[in-house]
Amino acid sequence: MREVEQIMNANLGSYLRQMRERAQPENRGLPSSGARRVPGLRREEVAALAGVSQTYYTRLEQSHTAHASPQVLLSIARALELNSDEQDYLLKIGSPEQPGQPRPMQDGQLGLSARMLLSSLDSVAAAVLNYRCDIVGWNPLFHALFAPHLDFGLTDDAERRPNIIKLNFLDENVRSLYADWRTESESNVAYLRFISGDHRNDPRLAELIGELVIHSSEFGALWPRQDVANCVEGTKLFHHPVVGELDLMYQSAQLPDGNILKFYHAEPDSPHEASLRLLRMDLGS
Repeated sequence: MREVEQIMNANLGSYLRQMRERAQPENRGLPSSGARRVPGLRREEVAALAGVSQTYYTRLEQSHTAHASPQVLLSIARALELNSDEQDYLLKIGSPEQPGQPRPMQDGQLGLSARMLLSSLDSVAAAVLNYRCDIVGWNPLFHALFAPHLDFGLTDDAERRPNIIKLNFLDENVRSLYADWRTESESNVAYLRFISGDHRNDPRLAELIGELVIHSSEFGALWPRQDVANCVEGTKLFHHPVVGELDLMYQSAQLPDGNILKFYHAEPDSPHEASLRLLRMDLGS
């Protein structure tokens, strides 16, 4: 269990320290030069802005106190000007995990209703992921967009399922799809950091992170930054080897079983929708 915690690095003190060093004193009406020897805010400044004692805040940052009340954590989040995802993550790692908390069905087979849903979404590239981003199921268009070099039925095997983040870092076929792979890689790592707050003791998540740290120098450089983001919607530009440039919007939706439906679609009547339609037609050839 200790090894899992070290890989996850979901540590309250470490996160507070990194966020404090990132903070800009001038944004809080404080001088940014002069006697400052370290970047960001001083501990006493964060404590004053949050309305807690310097001694108490120091104990939190030095991990002498592992948890704090939600009210205190929210006050510190405001002092550090955390965004909503960073605040959510701070609340998770700053609170004890609740025993008996229901867990998503992350390693089972795709349910019949979800499988039917994927089949019906033939005009968009759609997949069902668990919170670790293992691909539990995909429709033919998602498969053709991301990983036609992999066997379509691979998602049915819980031990061999492709993981979209691992593919993005370690599979050159997938990695080369992204016009802006650097931004994609940063988003992937920020999402893994975000979910690690909820799943601090998940050995399979720790195994995934450990494998990526070992086999990808880029991941190894990004993980310690502790960037946090829950990536649920946006746009991505792909360079697909069959249909060329694809500018696609993506969205994510939580399913009743705890898994995530993720789908990619193009702007209606755009050249990118025509390219996506061409890729769909290519499936039948």
